[in-house]
Amino acid sequence: SSSSSSSRFCLGKCYTSFSTSKAATVAATTRRSLLSSASPFSATSSFASFPRSNAGETVHSSNESGRRRKRYSIQANAGTPREECMVTTPIYYVNDKPHIGHVYTSTVADIYARYKRLQNMDVFFLTGTDEHGLKVEQSAEKRQIPPQALADENSLVFQEVMKANEISFDDFIRTTDERHTTQVQAFVEKLLKSGDVYLGKFEGWYDEGQEEYYTETKAKECNYESPISGKPMVRMEEENYYFKLSKYESKVKELLATSDSFLTPKERKNELLQRVNDGLNDVPISRTNFTWGIPMPGDEQHVIYVWIDALMNYITAIGMAKDGEAKQKYWPASMHVMAKEISWFHAVIWPAVLMALDLPLPMRVHAHGFWIREGRKMSKSLGNFVDLTVLNKFSTHYGLDGFRYYLATEGPIGAQDANFASSRVQEVYGTDLVNTFGNSTSRTTAMCVKYFDGVLPEKSDDTSKIFKGYDWKSICEKEAAEAVRAYENLELNKATQAAMRIITKVDLFITETEPFRMAKDPNEQENLGAVLYQCLEALRISACILEPILPNKIKEMHAGLPLYANVSDSMGKRLVWGGLKPGTTVSKLALFPRLDPLDENGEIMKEEAQAPATSNKPAKKSKTKVEKVYSPETQAKIDAQGALIRSMKESGKTNDDAEVAEAVKILKELKARNKR
Repeated sequence: SSSSSSSRFCLGKCYTSFSTSKAATVAATTRRSLLSSASPFSATSSFASFPRSNAGETVHSSNESGRRRKRYSIQANAGTPREECMVTTPIYYVNDKPHIGHVYTSTVADIYARYKRLQNMDVFFLTGTDEHGLKVEQSAEKRQIPPQALADENSLVFQEVMKANEISFDDFIRTTDERHTTQVQAFVEKLLKSGDVYLGKFEGWYDEGQEEYYTETKAKECNYESPISGKPMVRMEEENYYFKLSKYESKVKELLATSDSFLTPKERKNELLQRVNDGLNDVPISRTNFTWGIPMPGDEQHVIYVWIDALMNYITAIGMAKDGEAKQKYWPASMHVMAKEISWFHAVIWPAVLMALDLPLPMRVHAHGFWIREGRKMSKSLGNFVDLTVLNKFSTHYGLDGFRYYLATEGPIGAQDANFASSRVQEVYGTDLVNTFGNSTSRTTAMCVKYFDGVLPEKSDDTSKIFKGYDWKSICEKEAAEAVRAYENLELNKATQAAMRIITKVDLFITETEPFRMAKDPNEQENLGAVLYQCLEALRISACILEPILPNKIKEMHAGLPLYANVSDSMGKRLVWGGLKPGTTVSKLALFPRLDPLDENGEIMKEEAQAPATSNKPAKKSKTKVEKVYSPETQAKIDAQGALIRSMKESGKTNDDAEVAEAVKILKELKARNKR
């Protein structure tokens, strides 16, 4: 489950010039098929031509007047025409049960889709299930039920998981759907007629778990064991239909070598490029040792191999082999999201197939890392798998948004794997959501209710009132721009950090300006109103940054602190300073309750389990330890200073930095001199 260089292939709606004649030839060939009045699938005549833009103009390269991929900023215009954006997860294999990997990949794609919708883009978010293959057939035989019955049963489980986790997909495709099977056969027939698929004989090694073939050389490099499961490979000799992957070796190699944006993270690109440099062999696209699959056109003794069947879901879901299908406008996909073990299929084989079909390539393939536990890969044999039962316990306990936040901030979004630990879930929830976001929102809205009866006073938005060190408009503009860049790059943790830096500054601002002191002085009422306005406006912008990750909590917050004038307002409009207006009614908010920690199985930890282990030896008599207690005002200062230090360290600074050392010194002084 799964900044561009100046020279690259046609990656979706973003076309750029080519620096080499070889690349130019590829672009010209693809472009000719798009510009011709005939279908790019003229060999089979029944296929639809590539969709045209809303203006009726065909898609061109970047030096022509076609649609381009846009770079979004917080100043995006709401009135501009909506651009299409297709986001996908891999389709999940029905012979497997949903687990943290499926939920994580879907959550990442969901966050990106929600972010793009907030950019006022026309988003099509696709997910689904992969339902053919030998393993499904064997599992159905063991249960003595038809393969279709097994597929129906398990596909429904995945659909329910998606809905339970509020994954906002627009379409759920199944590879047993007729709309899929008929188009797959049409695409394969096109490849047969073009000579890109031919009948041949395979002799080599087969990874049954991944349903992948290996040559003798590659199998030997893997010690004849699956690189994914570690199980022994099986020696095979079989007649198959093959796809001429070797024909596209130079084009795929150049695609990976010249584009920094097609395959991310960059470490994944380097891994695959090294493998491609070793040479590409033609790959089988049919099997004869099982029947549960789509028959090969003209040769029903062969079943279309599961990987090509599955990959084509991205174009069958939008009817690319049909005439007049409106959803064709979404191709090419903007983002394929998956786990790293299927990056080879998506970043090498899939582009080659699309080249053979004369279709543009997806803009981006993002292959994230794995979840691990205690430094070891999750597996059923080790008993360390985070299955659906455990996941449900965590999302129920911390709330769906609370657990989504953990997945977004701590997940393996980049090249490295990520360790799942219940203690870390508790720490992230408590530090970021309870103590920082929740506490700051609660304090600030409570002060507005207490001092101004919950109504922002007149002139509180006076932009001339800038308190020393807190030019809030500039602060928020900088962090909002950073958050947008992070979302675009799929660096979800950096997006949340931008919001948390704003909130941390709000806490420090309250500590330094002391609004509770201003409230006692009638002459300070105007300044008090300005302080609270600036705090609430900064929190509003922080909330808008976090909305793709915390959709439910932000909706709840909007009910007590209006975050935008209209639900249709784009993120660009929402992130501009000045959204709150004097006279706005504000209610006291309590977004994130404090919760007991869970153990690794998702059970609430008992108090004795939370406490450090004690010795059986008799306790020695000692002086009574007096816990330090501070006034509410001082505790607020200590909390804000601690949050500031955490923010500094999250940005990469250490205790050796003068700024951090000074902040730590201030924290120690606060604690030392203010004990009650």
